Amino acid sequence: MVLNVMLRFLLEVLALVAIGFGGFQKGSGMITSFLLGIGVPLIIAVIWGMFFAPASTVNAPLWLKFGFEVAIFGLAFFVLLSMRFSTSAYIFGLAVVINQTLLYVFKQ
Repeated sequence: MVLNVMLRFLLEVLALVAIGFGGFQKGSGMITSFLLGIGVPLIIAVIWGMFFAPASTVNAPLWLKFGFEVAIFGLAFFVLLSMRFSTSAYIFGLAVVINQTLLYVFKQ
């Protein structure tokens, strides 16, 4: 089930890309566009890597990891919806739910 773990990584990257793209679209000026488009995904990636990545040195509680993932994937879903990419948002959301279910079933 290495493919499922690879899909998870791809979904994480896509979430960061969607959040960044939405930040660039929603920013009212050049500075806010760059802060939202690059700053927010960068902060999320750093937090994710430090506390929730499989190779992280900090062992965060499972409930905190799950809550963070729901928040980030949910944010990406709603960003896609707000940009009127509803089909992409629903496909992304369904892929996240299926992937999370398979990760749980196969204890990955």
